[in-house]
Order: sequence, then structure tokens, then C-alpha cells
Amino acid sequence: ERLWGRVTLAAVLLAINWTTYVVVVNQGKVIEAALGYFIAPLGTMLIGVKVLKEKLRTPQKVSSGLALCAVIVLTFGYGRVPYLALAMAASWAVYGLLKRQVPLPPLESLMSETLVLIVPAIGLIMWFSRHTDSVLRSADATHVVLVLLSGLITAIPLLLFATAALKLPLTVLGPMQYSVPIINFLLGWLAYHEKLSLSRIVGFSLIWLALVVVTVDSIRQQR
Repeated sequence: ERLWGRVTLAAVLLAINWTTYVVVVNQGKVIEAALGYFIAPLGTMLIGVKVLKEKLRTPQKVSSGLALCAVIVLTFGYGRVPYLALAMAASWAVYGLLKRQVPLPPLESLMSETLVLIVPAIGLIMWFSRHTDSVLRSADATHVVLVLLSGLITAIPLLLFATAALKLPLTVLGPMQYSVPIINFLLGWLAYHEKLSLSRIVGFSLIWLALVVVTVDSIRQQR
């Protein structure tokens, strides 16, 4: 019962994270989605320290401080509290903790979450398919295939994340997640031509500096 409770909670958090991300992107705020995933590793490292009693090395503290400064700069740059970004960050950070506490292999863990979500997902598909602008009623065959493939593209990183969550300390796993928001940032800037303000330049520069610090530290530890 405790295992299925954790699996169910993890599935719910994953659904919240996915849904929030889709909403933000559909609103044309890809760089704000990047902000959410920049905040998430901070939450992951905080959980590692406070809940799992992991210790931060000095470079990790420096990296966390730089990332925190970046989040503050970006938040002020938006001129408002980024609620959706915070929801993405919180749901993903707690999801990472739960994945570490579920004693299942990565594939079985992801399949268990899928079983929890499949019935509500089918219900939602049937509900929204009544509308004329739904995917099933308005999209052509190419777009339907792309939608189906998006599930596969999402599942592969989740399997890799589940494997890493079992083998790596959260204080290491947290900084590695910065690759996701960097990709989102580049997509928002180069592909969707979102405005790149001074605050965004400063904020993301701090993030990249934090990445350099934690990467160099990781290489030294491996040696």
C-alpha cells in the first residue's frame, strides 16, 4: 500500500508537471518554462540537504548560490511571481525525491505511473474529443503521429531520470538538470524569437556560470 501510494503521488506530480509545461509553452512562454526548470534543481538540492541529509561541497554551494541569484534576477525581470514556473519546479523536485524512494527498476517504475494515469488520461481524451477543435477531430494524420511520438520522446528521458535518481546523490542530480532549461531557453530565443531582455541575459549568464562550476567539480570528483 505504501509503495502504490508513492507511485500514485509520483504519477500525479508528473501529470501536474507535464500539464503546466504544456500550458506555458502553448501561451508562447518557452523561456518562462526554462525558468521553471532552472528553479527545479535548486529544489532538488534543497531536498537532498534537508530531507536526505546530504552534504554540499563548496563548489556545489557556490553553484547553488549563483543559481539562486539567477532565479531572483529573472523573477524581477518578469515583474511578477512566476506561478506556473514555480509549479513546474516544485512538482519536479518532489517527483525526484519520490523516484528515489520507490524500490522499483526504472522501467517498472515508469510503467506503474503510466497505469495510474492511463484511465484518467483516456477519460480526458474522450471528454475533450467532443470539441471540434480537439486534436482527434481537427488534426491531420501527420499531426496525430507527431502527438503520439511526443509520448515516446517524453518517456525516454523519464527512464534515464529514474535510473539516475536511484544511483546519484540529489546534490549531484540537481545541477545536471540545468541542461533542460538551457535547451528551453535556446528554443524560446532562437526558434520562437522571444524577446531577450537584459535581465534574462544576466540571469541565464549566472546559470551558465553555475553550470561551469559544478561541471568542473564533478570532473575532479570522478578523477
